[in-house]
Amino acid sequence: MAERSVPDIARETLKLLANRRLPPTPENYQLAYEEVAGHLPTPPFPHKALRQIFGVLPTQSAVQKRIALHFNQAINDQNWHGIQQAILAYAHMDEVKNALQPGGGAQAPAMPQMLDVLPPELAEQLARVLDHILPMLAEEADQRMHDLTDQLVNFLRVSPPPLQDLLHMLQNYAYRLSFATEDQAQRRRAIQGMLQTSVTHTAELNAHDTIMQTQSQQLLAAMEKPWTLRHLDQLQQQLQTLLLRELDLHDKTLEVQEHIKALLGEALQRLAVLSENSSTQTGHIEQCASRLEQAKGLADMASVLEELVGAARAIASDNRIAHAALQDLRDRSEEEQRSIQTLQKALDSAEELARHDPLTQALNAKGLEETLERELARAQRHHGPLSLASIALEGLQALAVEQGMAVVEQAQRHLAVVARSVLRPQDQLARDQPNHFFLLLPSTTIEDARQALNRLQQELMQRPLLSEDEKTGLQFSAGLVQAWPMESRLDLLNRADQSLQDARMASPGSHQARH
Repeated sequence: MAERSVPDIARETLKLLANRRLPPTPENYQLAYEEVAGHLPTPPFPHKALRQIFGVLPTQSAVQKRIALHFNQAINDQNWHGIQQAILAYAHMDEVKNALQPGGGAQAPAMPQMLDVLPPELAEQLARVLDHILPMLAEEADQRMHDLTDQLVNFLRVSPPPLQDLLHMLQNYAYRLSFATEDQAQRRRAIQGMLQTSVTHTAELNAHDTIMQTQSQQLLAAMEKPWTLRHLDQLQQQLQTLLLRELDLHDKTLEVQEHIKALLGEALQRLAVLSENSSTQTGHIEQCASRLEQAKGLADMASVLEELVGAARAIASDNRIAHAALQDLRDRSEEEQRSIQTLQKALDSAEELARHDPLTQALNAKGLEETLERELARAQRHHGPLSLASIALEGLQALAVEQGMAVVEQAQRHLAVVARSVLRPQDQLARDQPNHFFLLLPSTTIEDARQALNRLQQELMQRPLLSEDEKTGLQFSAGLVQAWPMESRLDLLNRADQSLQDARMASPGSHQARH
């Protein structure tokens, strides 16, 4: 928003005074000018109220008279700093009198000093705060706010800022910042409204698809939560999944339309042949009728009746062929419908299993890839820790020999269930291959991650696997690493796997950590 010039503000000020029918006094003009310019109105100096206070101040002693004169001079100069010093002097009057009494050895206590300028350290910290606020403001939306921020930062850094001038500038800045904050909130509400409209419209276009309806409801509910960076990443992933689902349904709809067009074309072609045959046979029957009318004896009628019977048989044969063809089209149409329903179920199942392991309901390799990429980007953006554990259950081969592969699969499901009950909601367990898991721990140092693995191992021992009235305590080996700055996903996975191999070679069932 371009800053208006002073003549423009002055013209709008005069129009405002005329519309409100206010006399153009200096006070009215100043208030209207500040309102048009967007400045915080400067309250008038309360001369009358301060004069009333000055009239009741005690002036019996010389010290009181001197303070009262200082108070009066501050009123004349409209100096709030001087007024504050006079009030503080009156507040410490008893201490001053006791110190000045004859025989009193104590020195007069130091009067509290009011600062005239802001200390340089505090001014620099305040300037740094303003520097961090500036990127949060959209430059194209409020240029005036950027100019005020630059002006205030320069004022804080160029010279020791007087407190009175700084107070006035901060009041004006806070007044303007309240409008910028409201603009930011309105933009967020507008973006949220557009997203909600798009999701709702997409759901209405696919009202027959249950998965689409479920995803839409989940996305709409997620939009109502606070928009943290982690939450925005989840919203982006959910919206991407919804749009991919919409594309799949659109492609499937086009395919169905093509099949229907082909079936209708074939049906029309058969009907056209039937109509053509019927027209030919109808013409033949009409000819036979004319010949019957002209027949003079049974001999002439016999040949005509023979042709008439042949025409009727031909029509019946054509009708049977057409009926069989239409029945075939109907059967093919029903078969296509059953095929579409089968594809729909397969698509629903593939959608569910696209990022999750069907055995343990943990993330699969694809889900791990997407989640790890997202968490690495967040950790690098915020310079925070990220830990990854590579996990393998021990003793599964002996368990398979003794109790069968079904128990081995049950053991892996049991590990996933126990992990979900112990770990935080943001921690993610993934199974990329049989008897191999990854545990992703965002915002977690390697020391805290080691404690989390110990809690998981203790919980597994306290909750053994139950199979055919037998209790089996599960143990796992783990290799634990913490992500390096700018480390790639593959490098981090390889380091975790190598740490797991080292741990299993050292002692099966142990945990090894690498920074």
